[in-house]
Amino acid sequence: MMKMSICSSTAFLLCIGTHETRAGGIYGSGVGAQSMAMGGADVAWAAGPLGAMGENPAGLGFLTGSQLDFGGVGSVVQGSFNKPGVSTGNLEEIPAGLPEGALGIPLKLGKWPVTVGLSFVPESALLADWHYLDPPGGLGGKTSYGFQQDRSQIIELRSALGAGIQITPNFSFGASIGVIYNENNLDAPYIFQNLQPGAGGPNNVGLNGAKTLLKLQTSGYGYDGQFGMLYHATTNLQFGLAYETECKVNSSGDAFGDPSVQFGAPLGTLPFHYHANVQNIFPQDVTGGASWKFYPNWRAAVQLDWIDWADAFHTLPVSLSGGSNPTVDGALGSNFKDLVPLNWKDEIVYRIGLEYDIIRNVALRLGYSYGSSPVPDSSLTPMTAAIMENTITGGIGYHWRQFQFDLAYQYSFPATQNVGSSGLLSGEYSNSSIEVSMHTIAFTTSWNF
Repeated sequence: MMKMSICSSTAFLLCIGTHETRAGGIYGSGVGAQSMAMGGADVAWAAGPLGAMGENPAGLGFLTGSQLDFGGVGSVVQGSFNKPGVSTGNLEEIPAGLPEGALGIPLKLGKWPVTVGLSFVPESALLADWHYLDPPGGLGGKTSYGFQQDRSQIIELRSALGAGIQITPNFSFGASIGVIYNENNLDAPYIFQNLQPGAGGPNNVGLNGAKTLLKLQTSGYGYDGQFGMLYHATTNLQFGLAYETECKVNSSGDAFGDPSVQFGAPLGTLPFHYHANVQNIFPQDVTGGASWKFYPNWRAAVQLDWIDWADAFHTLPVSLSGGSNPTVDGALGSNFKDLVPLNWKDEIVYRIGLEYDIIRNVALRLGYSYGSSPVPDSSLTPMTAAIMENTITGGIGYHWRQFQFDLAYQYSFPATQNVGSSGLLSGEYSNSSIEVSMHTIAFTTSWNF
């Protein structure tokens, strides 16, 4: 299941950064242009190494020859924020993208055909830049850091090694293990939510709700596993099932900030630096679907994804240590933790795709995906952004000799979420609304050798 995370998109930036998402929470719709054009409904097909390593590793088991898939995916996000009479703003439309690729090589190992796969997939790669007046908030409800360009960059890359085994002519099993690299950059105001004093530190609970400027840079590694099955019930009907494990990433780096305005001092009076550690938990998910070639030139696919956001995105621990400013340390401590409330809900994503071979070597594809937003209004900010629920997709594929070329486009319709009374401390985003939409394009070239 493609995690377009962004393991990324990170939960920290989801809470205080600027990250826009689609049906599937922080995950996107499909890996590779062929899958994306079908709305991500690829778990029961996964005919190439990129689709198999991204969606269902059991697809490797039916690969008949060596194949290399390579290409790229990019997106542009549009958005607006409105708090009537207080602040309005927009997202700067900055394109962001990364390459992706996979290699599948069949081996002769005993009686069962085995295919090994190696892949590089950007599960999340987004750059967002909000421009708006920081609404008054913080302790006393009047602290504003003025006009801000709240920026975040989230990169999550999965490099994986997998294998598929064709146990019978109609059934295959596959698995992969992935190493996740996660990089996060954030520059935005931040409000402490649930401070936990460090050992021997001051009782800083009274500073819950305080607002500071924060610039955070962290990176780290984690790992996950993926397992799948693929069954050919008939020549034209296939069923697929895949499971991806939970992923934990301990990212570390630096946090710079300045809470001067919160305490009535000129900006620049109380600069600080901490070593930062953020533990992100990215959810387990289960995907099942079917692919049916119901007419000689037509194929339809349906898919259902369940994503366990509730266990993964309940709270987020953010640890800061080794403070550099004695005044700030005297109030917050040189080592402390903040527990950020997320309270996401589990999500079910529905996907459907249609493929039509207009001539022998050319195929047209259409798709649609829907998933209700897992983000509650109570924890919504422009930095969490509205989750886009409805995505339409389309694309074309062309086969020439030993090459296959696929192009896909996705449009995530504008989604608006409204906040009545915010559940976050200081309530600066109460009575506000956020609207976000996204354009995504992908291109994949496949070489059979």
